[in-house]
Amino acid sequence: MRTSRLKNIVIVILLLVNVFLLVLLLSRRAEERGANERRIEQLCELFERSGVTFDRALLPEVSSPLFLSFERDPAREADFASALLGSAERSDSGGVSRFTGELGSCSIRSGGTVDALLSRPVEDPGIFAHQLFKSFGYAQLPSQLSDGSGSITGVRSTDGLLIFNAALTLTFSDGALTGVSGTFLPELTEGRRIDGIDAVDALVRFLDYCSTSGVVCTEICALDTGYLLQSSAASPLRLQSVWRISTDVNRYYVNCKTGEITKE
Repeated sequence: MRTSRLKNIVIVILLLVNVFLLVLLLSRRAEERGANERRIEQLCELFERSGVTFDRALLPEVSSPLFLSFERDPAREADFASALLGSAERSDSGGVSRFTGELGSCSIRSGGTVDALLSRPVEDPGIFAHQLFKSFGYAQLPSQLSDGSGSITGVRSTDGLLIFNAALTLTFSDGALTGVSGTFLPELTEGRRIDGIDAVDALVRFLDYCSTSGVVCTEICALDTGYLLQSSAASPLRLQSVWRISTDVNRYYVNCKTGEITKE
């Protein structure tokens, strides 16, 4: 009997502790939401005083980017070359992979730069481009085709986030694929979500940048998070998370790690 009563007492104590922890958690979340709301209101006031139109609806729900990494993938490069040329022979020299076939040639450098010259008839350039981009992780931009001639561009993406400066352009002439240029990237590996400058901080830094550099704009048109591809002698392929701020005049990138701002 005493054992049963002790068990009931312990259960009640545990329930009370859980209720207390839940109330504490909800209270902290409410405080965080309140603090974030005050930051947003202050941001809107800053934009209003600066004479720049800003819609708070542009602020995204996710405020911190994922860390992404990748390594050069010879097999993936071969798959891409085959998608363009069909059967092709490969040779590697000085960090450049060259593929040569009956339809033309394609070279891929260690930094991801692609150059291809070929003459490949395709039944429908639009469908061909769509399938190629989908297979290799590129988001297709509006087509610049007319009567089977022109160009179609795709931008490398991952989970809906663009790698803004990793674009691939397909050129067509009279229904034949004649050239490919831009950047080819292999599969991307997701890591942890990293701490960095959030959207509000990025916009505040942008306003400071405008006031110190003399940049003039009247409206923030879009705010996107994504990545920039960077390369150096020590690290040929590296992704840097950024905020892209689109104004009525130009686009700007805010480095999520350092806060540095660069113009597109």
